[in-house]
Amino acid sequence: MNRPADRPGPFEGLHNFRDLGSLPTTDGRVVAQGRVYRSDALHRMTAADVAQVAGLGVRTVVDLRAPDEVAHVGVGRIPELGATYHNLPVRPTVLSDPTGADAPVAAAPSAAEHYVRYLTEGPTCFRGVVELFTAPDATPAVFFCNAGKDRTGAVAAMLLTVLGVDDATIAADYARTQSALAGIGAATIRDYPPDVARWRGLSPDLAHAREETMLDFLALVRERVGGWERYLEGLGVTTERLDALRAACLEEQGPSR
Repeated sequence: MNRPADRPGPFEGLHNFRDLGSLPTTDGRVVAQGRVYRSDALHRMTAADVAQVAGLGVRTVVDLRAPDEVAHVGVGRIPELGATYHNLPVRPTVLSDPTGADAPVAAAPSAAEHYVRYLTEGPTCFRGVVELFTAPDATPAVFFCNAGKDRTGAVAAMLLTVLGVDDATIAADYARTQSALAGIGAATIRDYPPDVARWRGLSPDLAHAREETMLDFLALVRERVGGWERYLEGLGVTTERLDALRAACLEEQGPSR
């Protein structure tokens, strides 16, 4: 039986940093350990956290936050990692409300519906992640947003699906964030104003990280765009590039003990 993906630590400023390695694929391989990490906001790293993340050999940092978020809280100690930093926002804006403060609030979509909107809001992000992670010497790499749950969860779902990980395993990894939400929530309150326009009126299930949310999202991706591979191909990602992602991130499973 494969053990769960690692959550390195403990960290002082991070609550949701973990390795996607060791997750099994449907063809009998596993996601290689130490290649791709997911996290909550890296701008909260302390000096000790920087030392630990740098010790993992991280070469590429992908920031999924919107430019207005980055402008508001900055990147903190990320430059101290010595890695190449890329801002590939899933959403164009988060802190500002383009419709105006007095605009009527539409009915909140479910968390899964909220996530599927990312595919139209951030196509450059999803394509860019694949391109970055298949560049020479790009890994180990880490990608993150604020909580490491929603936007990071969607990108993780894309990567893991392309790598051949099944829905149930992807959903279980997503749900691991639930235990980190209290710490992330406290940090978010410190960082952001309480009346962030884009965070008002969200559906209650977005306050949690439940397996059924990710399962519903994966089903919607198949229903709306024909699955992750078809979506990426529509963005110009070639089959050769997807094969390169698998070559970079998968390894043969070792013998059972």
